[in-house]
Parts: sequence; C-alpha cells; structure tokens
Amino acid sequence: MKTVTQIIETKQKMLPEKPGVYLFYDINKTVVYVGKAKSLRKRVMSYFRGTVPDPKTRVLVSKIADIEWIITDSEVEALLLENNLIKQYAPRYNVLLKDDKSYPYICISNEVFPRVFSTRNIEPEKGRYFGPYTDSGHVKNLLRVIYRTFPLRTCRKKIADGGDPGDEPCLQYHLKNCDAPCIGNISQKNYSLIIDEIERFLNGNRQPVLTRLARDMEKASQEMRYEDAARLRDRLRVLKKYTNSQSVVQTDFVSRDVIALSSGEHDAMVVVFRLREGALTGRERFHLKQVEQKDSQELLEDFLRTYYAETQLYPREVFVDLKENISLFENYLKKLSGIHIRIIRPERGKKAQLFTLAKKNADMLLKDVLLQKMKLSIKPGKMVESLQQALNLAAPPLRIEGFDISHLQGKETVASMVYFENGAAKRSEYRKYNIRSVDKPDDFESMREVLRRRYTRQLQENALLPDLILIDGGKGQLNAAKEVLNELGLNNVPIIGLAKRLEEVFIPGYSQAQNIPKTSPAVILLRRIRDEAHRFAITFHRDKRGKAMVKSILDDIPGVGETRRKSLLTTFGSIQKIAEVSAEEIAKQARVPLKLASKILDYLTQDKHES
Repeated sequence: MKTVTQIIETKQKMLPEKPGVYLFYDINKTVVYVGKAKSLRKRVMSYFRGTVPDPKTRVLVSKIADIEWIITDSEVEALLLENNLIKQYAPRYNVLLKDDKSYPYICISNEVFPRVFSTRNIEPEKGRYFGPYTDSGHVKNLLRVIYRTFPLRTCRKKIADGGDPGDEPCLQYHLKNCDAPCIGNISQKNYSLIIDEIERFLNGNRQPVLTRLARDMEKASQEMRYEDAARLRDRLRVLKKYTNSQSVVQTDFVSRDVIALSSGEHDAMVVVFRLREGALTGRERFHLKQVEQKDSQELLEDFLRTYYAETQLYPREVFVDLKENISLFENYLKKLSGIHIRIIRPERGKKAQLFTLAKKNADMLLKDVLLQKMKLSIKPGKMVESLQQALNLAAPPLRIEGFDISHLQGKETVASMVYFENGAAKRSEYRKYNIRSVDKPDDFESMREVLRRRYTRQLQENALLPDLILIDGGKGQLNAAKEVLNELGLNNVPIIGLAKRLEEVFIPGYSQAQNIPKTSPAVILLRRIRDEAHRFAITFHRDKRGKAMVKSILDDIPGVGETRRKSLLTTFGSIQKIAEVSAEEIAKQARVPLKLASKILDYLTQDKHES
C-alpha cells in the first residue's frame, strides 16, 4: 500500500500543463483547498518545491493527503469552476464570505405570473435573484417601493395562464394594488411587461419607469379617467421620493460598482458602492474570513470571483484596485453576465475620490469588526460586569471615557478626559482641553464644547467610540452633554452623570437618581474614574495658571518677547532668581543689552514690592 508521500509524488508526475482546477484532500478524504491555475503542473508543484514562505500554507501542505484536478478549456472556465467547487465544498483554507448564505436577496419567481419577495435561500431553478444585500432594512424599503409602484400580486396562489374567472379576487385587487391575474384580469404578456420594468428598476434603471408612469398619468387624465390618473400620480410620487433620496455622486450616468478592501491579520472587509444613473443606490459590506497570509490582490480576486457569481446586478464598469489579471476577470465577468464589463483602477479626479470614500468605509468597518473581536477576547473585570448590570447595558463597558471641568472663578477654564479600559486607567489616552467658547463660569456650555470637539474628531477619524461616557455632575451637566451626542448622531452611546455631593448616578430620561448602593463595585469604579478626571483637570489647570503668571510678568516688559523670555527662564531658572541678581549679571548671562537688563530688574523688583 502506498504512503501519502508516494501518492502525492505519483500525482505530481501526472499533472498536465493545462488550465484547470485542483483539489487538495486531507487524510479523511475531505476537500481542504480548491484553486485554479493557468498551468496545473506549475501551480501545484509550487506548493512542494523549496521552503513554503508563510505559516498558513505550510499547515495546508502538511494536511494534503491526495490531489485531484479538472482540466478546463481556458483560465476563465477554471475561474468559474473554482467558484462552484468552493461553494460546494466550503474548504477550510479558502477565503470565504462570512455567513454568505445569510445575506438577503430579492427574488422574481419563475411562476406564470411571478411574485417578487425577499429570501435568504437561493434556489436557481425557482427564480432570478438580485443581490446580495447586506442591509435587510434596505431590502424592506426596496420592496415597499416596488409594491406601491407596480400592480403586483403578493399571494401564493398557483395561477394558470388566464387565471380562473370564477375565482374571488383578494383585498389587494379591490385596493387597486394588484391587477388580479387570478381571475384573468390581466394577460400573461402584459404582466410580463410589469416584471420587465421591475427588473430594470432593481438594476438601477429607474428613468424609463418614471417616464412611463408620467405618460400613463397624462393619458388617463386626458381620457377623464381621473381615479386612474390619481393612482398613477401617487405611484409616481412614491418612486420619485425614493429616487430623490439617493445621493447623486456622478454625472455621466454609467452604471458602476466601486469596490474597496481593508484587510487585517485574520479579517478583511469589502465595501461595494452601487452607482446607477449617477446615484448611489446601494452600499453593501462583506466580511471575509480565513484571510491569513493573503495579500490584498489575492483577496480582491477571491471576492470578485465569488461576488459576481452570486449577483445579477451587473454594472458596466467596476472600480477596483486590481493590479493584475484584469483581462482575465473582464472575460470572467463577460462569461457570467453576457456583457462586456470594464475593470478600472481610478487614479485621479472625482472617480478616485469616490474610490477613496469607499476605502475609508472599509477601514472603518474593519476597525469595528476588530473592536468586537477584542471585546469578546477580553474577559470583563468584576467591576465592569457589576457596572453593566447596574446600568442595564447591552454590553460590558470595556471602554469608558470620563470628563471634568475646572476653572478659577470662571477664568482659565479647562477640561479633562480620562480613559479606562476594562476597569483600569490607560494614561496614554488621556486628553486635555482649553475651553475656548466660555469666558464666565458656565460648566454646562464648557461640557458641551469639550464633548463636541472630542466626538466630532472621533467621527471624522473613524476612531473607536467608548462603550460608556461618564460626566462629572448631575442632571444639568448630563442633559447638556446628551444634547451634543444627539446633535452628532451618537444617540446610542450610553452616557451617565455622577453627582459629587451624594455620589448619585443619573441617566438620561430619568429625573431621579438610580438606586445603586454606594458600596457596590459599580459605584466604586465610577467614583474612581470621576476622581481621576478631577485630578487630571486640576493638575492641568494649575500648570496653566503657573504658565500664565510667568507669561504675564515677563511679557509685559517692553523689549522682552517670547525668545528672550525663554532665554531668561532657561538661564536663571525662575522669576525670583532673576530678581536677585544685578543688571550686569542679567546682561552677561542672558546676553541682552544692559539697558534692557536694567529695565527687567526694575520691573521685577517693583512688581515684587507691589505684591
């Protein structure tokens, strides 16, 4: 009986110099990897020659117990076959769309009088599928517009060609939402015209539908069929409202997909912008798993192969940062869609800006995925768990940001922000703020300013947001802070206030303090964060007051600017020591004119006597 090594060596000698697909099996006869190749022999042999560079491939090679291959006529045919086999076997070492089977699609059924509905189960023999859509809310909105625009049946009756004139139509017919094919009220031919319009609508071609509705409405009005005209007017309004709600980002009206990828060590996110008739009609996001040791080009190729095999929403152009195999994938897309689809790498102008926007979206989504994984990997401390329970939070508040305001009779107002991760202070994330908009004692307005500055910047930089915000203060400060979060669209970020006097915890929407025992771990953690924010603010305020005093004494002397002020302080160390030496010593050591040195000494000694 041959060993595994002997089987592999024998198979390698049999490999042909032809395009095709290869399958690696493990010792249990399970497919662990599927790949395509322009030359099966060269590609498969590369796994077994020399030292394999990356750890994941080394593990894969160690699992290979057998090899099979399928010869194809071309590399494009190999690409098509590879995708089908990956779907069939879901190999462990291939890059996969995470939960790809759970994405919703819109299906147009293959019935005599088709229905239009959403589904997550793809059965090609039962209909045509449009998608995938990663936002189920968008699918519901799309179907709502379709049902309100087109007289479409929604029942599950099995209707033969011509229907049954003796049958009783449902309520939708009487509401004028359906033309009742069940009683033969509309022919299959005319119903097919409605379905054709819906297909064009789903593909982003909305203008013909708008034109047809406007024309029919005008005709009905001229023929004095005013009820029909009013119904068509209402449908036209629904469709126009939906169309106008989509952002116009291009003026050339070419249908295109903009695809951007952001990859990490174990995960990758892909964002697809669908542009149809110059408008952004869809933003889809896809989480790729099993991406270890794959570069961005391999990941993009894997995504293009998988995504366009699953959708019928084909554009005319695809913007993607694909550096190689462009003609291969153009031929692949033509084989799938039946039309020529150009693959373009945008490098300048508005097209490049659109690609950059998609890339920023992908980066932000990947950060969010990594944050969620980090939260799952970190076991919350007991204090954090206690705080979650006390505040009834959906998730443990692993990242808490605490704020405090400090001033002296309304002057030199400053703010501090401290950062706690899993119950422990992380000083590298602390921040200090000089309050700019307030020149009198106003803690509410000061708190508004610091939160607006902090979270406006976090949003602009797509930075991670906290799981909980703690405000040093009661209901007034909390309400002021909550206003800013609502203004920035951060309504879902939990925020609380901790009053100093009785250590009372306030949450938005409740006039009374929460009934949390003062000795509970939750309150102890909140007090620790509040006290640290207060300490940090006081320290910053003292430093600022000290600098302000130094500046006011020396900078008020004519002839002493910032450079000479720094030189004097560096040379003598303090204001007091400058005042204790002679004018000649000041002039010599600080290298200033003797006349100016005398003026400095007179000013400092006069200021000393007056104070």
